[in-house]
Amino acid sequence: MELDRLLPAYELRSRFARRIAADPATVWRALTEVTAGELPVYRTLMRLRLGGRGRVEGPFVDSFPAPTLVTVNGEELVKGMVARFWKTRPQPAPLPPGDAAAFLAFNEPGWAKAALSLRVVPDTGGSLLSFETRVHSTDAHARRAFRAYWLLIQLGGAAYIRIEVLRAVARHAEHATASNRP
Repeated sequence: MELDRLLPAYELRSRFARRIAADPATVWRALTEVTAGELPVYRTLMRLRLGGRGRVEGPFVDSFPAPTLVTVNGEELVKGMVARFWKTRPQPAPLPPGDAAAFLAFNEPGWAKAALSLRVVPDTGGSLLSFETRVHSTDAHARRAFRAYWLLIQLGGAAYIRIEVLRAVARHAEHATASNRP
């Protein structure tokens, strides 16, 4: 699992999963096809977070405001960044966006490393899609600041976004599977 390689140590974690009655290839395709337009809670919360400074449209995996660190096609997509997320306008660390090696090596104090993984694995009767988020802070001050931010975003709907994404992918994949049956 790429998430284990990129962020093996963490203080905070959330994980949601859903069994989907479709093969892994169909679930993966659905994951890449679900759009922000199909995710009203996600779209609304991202607009608020961006303060109107950006558009939330297109495929969900492209619109999520963190660069892709690694993709194992058909299995796992990991997005992540290092930032001071707790600022009114999150302050990204001075790293090249999407550079997995730089993300892994970064350890300057005062920052939080956040990574999320969307992973598809075969499961009895179909697939299991999981959406996991992990956060590691680089020092005690960042850990305290991020914990307060984490509480705020959890109360503000971050968990519901994950559930909404899993539902939309399941709907797409199961519809595609049913359409292909004789």
